[in-house]
Amino acid sequence: MKQHYFITIGIISTLLFLGCTGCNKKNDDPFSAMNFDSYDTGLNKRVEAYQDATFPNLANTKTGNPSLYIDFSNGIFQAFKNNPTNSNLLKAVYGNLSGDLDVFMLNNDVIKPLENSNPDLVGKMVVDQNSYHGVYAPIKEAVSKIVSKNNDALLVTDFEEYYPASSGRSEILDIPYLKESFIIWLSKGNTIRFYVSNYKENGIDKHLYFTVFNCGNSSKSGMISKVENSLGSLPHFDLSNKSFKLNQEYGAEKTGGIFYDSSGKDEKGKNLLDLNRDTYVNGLQNNNNFEFYQFGLDWATINELKEVYQEQNQFKDFFRKLFIDLSDEDAYSIADLEVKVYDVSKDFEHFAKCKEVLKHKPKLEKGSNGEDKFKDGQIDNIALSCYDTKGKVIEDWVYKSNPNLILAEVFSLNKELFVNTKKSNKKKVELGVSFDSNFNLKNISNPTGLIRVDLVINNANPNISNSKLDMFKWSSITSKGNQNLALYESIKNTLLDEKVKPSNKVIYSYYIKTL
Repeated sequence: MKQHYFITIGIISTLLFLGCTGCNKKNDDPFSAMNFDSYDTGLNKRVEAYQDATFPNLANTKTGNPSLYIDFSNGIFQAFKNNPTNSNLLKAVYGNLSGDLDVFMLNNDVIKPLENSNPDLVGKMVVDQNSYHGVYAPIKEAVSKIVSKNNDALLVTDFEEYYPASSGRSEILDIPYLKESFIIWLSKGNTIRFYVSNYKENGIDKHLYFTVFNCGNSSKSGMISKVENSLGSLPHFDLSNKSFKLNQEYGAEKTGGIFYDSSGKDEKGKNLLDLNRDTYVNGLQNNNNFEFYQFGLDWATINELKEVYQEQNQFKDFFRKLFIDLSDEDAYSIADLEVKVYDVSKDFEHFAKCKEVLKHKPKLEKGSNGEDKFKDGQIDNIALSCYDTKGKVIEDWVYKSNPNLILAEVFSLNKELFVNTKKSNKKKVELGVSFDSNFNLKNISNPTGLIRVDLVINNANPNISNSKLDMFKWSSITSKGNQNLALYESIKNTLLDEKVKPSNKVIYSYYIKTL
């Protein structure tokens, strides 16, 4: 009897242990009690937020005011005196930059804010020789200040940076002193456009540069767009790793670029993939390079439709009617693109939970010994599990992007379409995403998850032999017969830098969610 008693006690203890272990495992997921679903109502808004977190768009996150920096060192006076067009251009540009604008003067080795300025005042200042003092315009410092901020800026200068030599004479910096700043600006997803105007200084041919540091993607509200009417007649050069432009030619606002059956009797019959137009998102309309498609079919049904329609030589391409303008080859020549496909479900679901955590802030109080603690009586498991007693989200629930599962042989670029349209018109190259030749349902490991299809620049060649680069050379005043190559080398070295080169750069994404 005694032996049976101890066996019974042991069994009960084991069962209790296993039961408690099961409880602990359940409590490891603070979302288990609320049955949180990352794919429920509001999925399109979540995907949009996820896209912003994965590929931040600086154009949507500008801070502070745009700025204007004008070089008022001695030599620049001749740029306005000897070529009156330059002063008229500056006045017109300043008038275009309406609204809040921070204006700075560069002279006497100082960056000085210009208060209470207006286009007429600036116009008078640039033709008044008394406005110009000394040769030391802090151009490098001004550019460093511009790239440290997150907004548009215009710099008007000849880029001739003087420094005091050991002999006491002023000498011109002739090294690529702007390379690092240019790399920083482009690495953040920004663009630099140089508008170039000519003038003579003491009989020597020089250049005045109206240089636009455009923050984020090109847009109607960006500084390049604002000054183009005034400066568009000047030759220009784009220092950019995303000088391409994308546009769509979709049939209607909510149709996207997917395959439709034109023989369908009604809209439902034509909408072969049962696209949910209420949740469809076309980010490109808001200067964001992505789309989200939610279909009322599962992948097995889509595969069946593909096989039926491909027998009629249709539905080879999943996405069409997206075009890219590759005509701007100032900086890089884009040789090839490719398609990469990912199952982003796990990362997206974690992102959605991290966003949800922010809605569950705990109530805090001080304990009897003055310690930080959660207020008694709270039952919100997310608040209690995802925050510390100071009210800060714990590290596990602060979203950080994680590598996603690569899906091979699902989609590929329609290379024939890309090559043929590029040959006929570089301004209108069509990008088609086709079913891979080895497509198989088994290649989609999580058929109910979220899939992202990326269009990626496979190879981009820096165009360092571009004749336009000659606009960044000029005859040196302090050593006649030699050319100043400081700006030229700054640009050339920037183009060659691996951190800037747009190879393996994602330029567009499609998100797909099926049943």
